[in-house]
Amino acid sequence: MDQLHVLPFSLNQHQLAIPLAEVVKVLPALLWTPLPGAPGTVDGVINIQGMPLVQINLARCFGWPAPPLQLWRPLLWLQLKRRQVLIPVDQVGPVLCFDAAALLINSDPQINSNLLKGVICTETGVLLIQDIEQLLSDADESMLQAALQQAQLAHAAALVQP
Repeated sequence: MDQLHVLPFSLNQHQLAIPLAEVVKVLPALLWTPLPGAPGTVDGVINIQGMPLVQINLARCFGWPAPPLQLWRPLLWLQLKRRQVLIPVDQVGPVLCFDAAALLINSDPQINSNLLKGVICTETGVLLIQDIEQLLSDADESMLQAALQQAQLAHAAALVQP
């Protein structure tokens, strides 16, 4: 029997989760820099030890209102196939383990969302399992790559200027 380990989190009073294998770590809130030319779901970029990580606004991806500002807002550092990204969330819970057969996959007409791998019904409600690979479409990825390259060129030019 296959097990599914997920990291649950809340956002805008919704209970979501991400498969644990896709989570690099959880960080405290960090200041991001706007990235001109990036897709609308991207808040900006954060420099973590010389590595520029893009912060994606998951609420915006779902079309939800922006969550209220908080002094402490954890960031989920996630590994996508093409890049690592950060997602701000309201709260992070302890890792949960489910029988993989409990996952109602997104092809079910009751779910109908390409942003989700599926849902798991728990004793406390429904847990939406996020499909992080759907956060950036191919077009978004191209736009984001161009914006990052433009920002890098602008930064390099500013360093050369006397």
